Amino acid sequence: MAARTKRNSRLQLKDFAMDAHASKYRAELDSHPVAFRRLLEVLNDPANEQRLVDAEVHGMPALAGVVRFVESDPDIAQVLHRGSQSNRFRQTVGVAVKLKMAKLGWATTGRKGSVRGALHFTKAEHYEPRREVAPHDTDRALAALDRVLRIGDDDERTETGRFLAETLAAARASEGRAF
Repeated sequence: MAARTKRNSRLQLKDFAMDAHASKYRAELDSHPVAFRRLLEVLNDPANEQRLVDAEVHGMPALAGVVRFVESDPDIAQVLHRGSQSNRFRQTVGVAVKLKMAKLGWATTGRKGSVRGALHFTKAEHYEPRREVAPHDTDRALAALDRVLRIGDDDERTETGRFLAETLAAARASEGRAF
């Protein structure tokens, strides 16, 4: 899978301002502008974009693919080391990875995984490719629901709907995906 699924995958300061959750980290960005600029450079490097994606493809959190570059950058490392009493810059790194993965066409899963070999990170979010719903997929789904609505009486339709929802939930759970 190619790392660049979006035309403009460059992460910028304005992306933090436009995201409701990420905007809460603005003070941290302002407090450490050099480390933040270096973090953006690391995440925007095309080879590191591929490493983020490759980590997920191989079952590791995206951060695991670039953590050595993040932690070995002197400007970032200085802030991470100084901030050992506070998790805020580490959290900022996680938020930056989340925004970057979204730009690359990936979405959070709500699951965390171990980041092995890292000094300042133990766990990080997992991501999965965002699936764009094609118009014909929506039409097919609506047609299937319409057929369910014509099955038997009200009780039978209710039972069929419950059975279909439970089956779909079980199938998605077996794949490790949320319903």
